[in-house]
Amino acid sequence: MSEERGGFSGLVTFLTGVAIGAGLALLYAPRTGEETRKKLKDGYEKVSDDVKENYEKFSKEAQKTIDSIKATSDKAVTQIKSFIDGAKDGIKNEIKTELAEEAKAPEKKKAAK
Repeated sequence: MSEERGGFSGLVTFLTGVAIGAGLALLYAPRTGEETRKKLKDGYEKVSDDVKENYEKFSKEAQKTIDSIKATSDKAVTQIKSFIDGAKDGIKNEIKTELAEEAKAPEKKKAAK
């Protein structure tokens, strides 16, 4: 989870740096309006491509994490169900055994008399 936050934080930091750099470039660069607009457009396209790339990377990693959690939880649920079924069968067998012993007990009492 800290990696996810770090990636998002890094992206925000990167975008902030780009915005500050673009602002400073506009203030100090002696360019014509056309050159400045072209430079801004190129910068926008680069940032846009970087954002898309980072989004795709983050999205793939998030999906891997979700799939891993789902697989682990499915396995845990299956194991719990198996354990419960085994416990039920064990209890049923114990009850059957006890009932069978109780059914034999009156016969033993009659034989003893």
